Amino acid sequence: MNKISPKVFVDSSFFKAIIDKRDDFNKEANKIWVKLEKEKVILITSNYILDETFTLIRTKCGLKIVNAFRENLAESSKVLKFVRITINDEAEAWNWFLNDWSKLSFTDCVSFAVMKRLKLTRAATFDQHFKKAGFKIEK
Repeated sequence: MNKISPKVFVDSSFFKAIIDKRDDFNKEANKIWVKLEKEKVILITSNYILDETFTLIRTKCGLKIVNAFRENLAESSKVLKFVRITINDEAEAWNWFLNDWSKLSFTDCVSFAVMKRLKLTRAATFDQHFKKAGFKIEK
């Protein structure tokens, strides 16, 4: 009998914390990474998150680091799955975006819509909006 692997959505704040040793959450992100590896989770992210992550890492860490991250993504295809945003995801995101939450980004809202569509309840993130939206943040 095949056991279904748990799935966890990965946000840009988590990717950045893993990559950037100067990030305040770097040590915590690495502990979470080890825990998720032991649990054999399938990591899910979206093209919007990759867009946001590439820009964030380029700005904070430079071109060499962002290019290495991009190249490593291809090697991670067994544990990291990429989801493209649909028109319905974007429409659903507006329901979240119209909440009066401080510093809520449209990308966060699209992530919530994707998580809802894929029935994901867990997120690897340091963005507390995910918790406020009802998702479990990995610790």
